[in-house]
Amino acid sequence: MEIKMLLVYSFLMLISGVTDLWIFFRVSQIAASKKNILILGGVLLLLPIVCVGIVQLATFLEILFFIFYFRKSKEKDVAVGSILIVGVVDSIIDILNSILMELLHIEDIIYLDLLVQISIIILAVFIIETLYKFLYSYLMSENHNVFIGLLIYLYVSTTLTMIFYAKTKKVTSLSIFFTIFILIQIVFAIATYVELINIQKHLLKKSQQDKLIKEQKQLQEYTRYLEESEDELRAFRHDYRNMFNSLKISAQEGDTKELIQKLDEYTKTNLNAKAFEKYRDVNHIKVKSLKSIIIAKLTEMYGSKIPYNFECRDDITKIPNNINELDLVRIIGISCDNAIEESKALSKQNKKAHIEIMISSNEDGEFEYEIQNKRRDSEISLKQIQQRGYSTKKSHSGMGLANINSIKNKYENMTISYEIPKGYFDFYLVIEPEELINS
Repeated sequence: MEIKMLLVYSFLMLISGVTDLWIFFRVSQIAASKKNILILGGVLLLLPIVCVGIVQLATFLEILFFIFYFRKSKEKDVAVGSILIVGVVDSIIDILNSILMELLHIEDIIYLDLLVQISIIILAVFIIETLYKFLYSYLMSENHNVFIGLLIYLYVSTTLTMIFYAKTKKVTSLSIFFTIFILIQIVFAIATYVELINIQKHLLKKSQQDKLIKEQKQLQEYTRYLEESEDELRAFRHDYRNMFNSLKISAQEGDTKELIQKLDEYTKTNLNAKAFEKYRDVNHIKVKSLKSIIIAKLTEMYGSKIPYNFECRDDITKIPNNINELDLVRIIGISCDNAIEESKALSKQNKKAHIEIMISSNEDGEFEYEIQNKRRDSEISLKQIQQRGYSTKKSHSGMGLANINSIKNKYENMTISYEIPKGYFDFYLVIEPEELINS
């Protein structure tokens, strides 16, 4: 009898270990290499023996080993989540098996016990096979930390339930209670996860809406600027004849001093040169994403009272085909933020700031972008400012240049250079058409 029980127990451990290994690889979609199968499979089979049948301890040690094994892997998060799923499944299988054995009074019937356990394992395999794609997507989503946290909660609650049940079984009412309790735990975990995702989506949606509102305000400001400029030009044309006649008389009488004085007064009264130059040449940019980032940064410079000049004489209707627009927008955004930050620092020191921006594109499709800004008097290492984590508050605004370099490395036809002439920092980007690179 003891030999039969030992054989049944060994067979169940083998089936359980193989099932756990299959669930892990199925959910995580990590490559089932010979090395992984031998090491992970060996752990799943040997730990229950080492732990002398204490299932909860064996499962806990398995989880710890998997976390340690994948600690340096790129797939660490999905591996941790997958082994936690294995732990939750094992706990639920143990609870269901114990409850069914008690309710059906089959504890002393070895083969029937074996049949019940195998049936529950088959059911678990069927459920995992049905849901593994969803589980994998949750482990790979932006919210994977939340999902893993809920898996830890489920694992701890089901394990503690099983330990407590093992101490108090033989009472049918408790069997029913624990069955309902586990179901409530699962429903609670799922409901919590769904609610957290909904909250995050709401916050993300609000963040996107705030961003759209900000961009809309900037575009409205640009539109108002165009309308005001048009009104100024219309008023200028309307007054042109009267002004011309008045100036003509002064010129005929040879009163040059009065002529210059009248021109100066008219300019100050009728033409707000600073506002007139606010978005000069932006109309040449036809690529919406580029136009939007330029308007946003010029608006910020104008609002911060940073003197600047923007030049774009060519119509920018497209960028080279293989360049992701968002990557280019990020580069322009980071470089402008650096220049703005440095200019604000100069202003705090009561020093003159100035930013020069140029965008151009030739007939061959070559795209150029350059931004130059005045900087503080300090020694700068071009190598240092491009390193990740460099502090801009100590010297120049090098923040983000490491990110720019990581973007640049994605494209063979993109060249970026930095220069630090006395008192200035110069950022220069060139994107050549892909066909010129390949020719």
